[in-house]
Amino acid sequence: MKWYKKMRNEKKRYKDYLKAKEEFPKEYGQALTALDHYMMNFVGSGDFMGIFEDLLQLFADGAAEGRSISELVGNDPVKFADEIMAEYPEVLWYSKTRKKLKNEFERIEDK
Repeated sequence: MKWYKKMRNEKKRYKDYLKAKEEFPKEYGQALTALDHYMMNFVGSGDFMGIFEDLLQLFADGAAEGRSISELVGNDPVKFADEIMAEYPEVLWYSKTRKKLKNEFERIEDK
């Protein structure tokens, strides 16, 4: 039953995120959607909503300050997204896969 509550909570958080995103100026929403699509390719499990909620706050602050998308993200949106995701290695599938590979080599070397 615990997994079900967690899943419902994650779904609610995601719906709240989507609703909040709709309240932004069009360009901000489009940029967040583009970042979502990119980042969803790398999340494995865990609290990936933390990534999106942090992005939402960053964009909310930027909108309140009248900053442009390029001022928030910089000239390279891929680099920006990768740097954000690097702060959440525990939810990224490739981090888990890298760790597994390292562990396998350690196991081989210990024989």
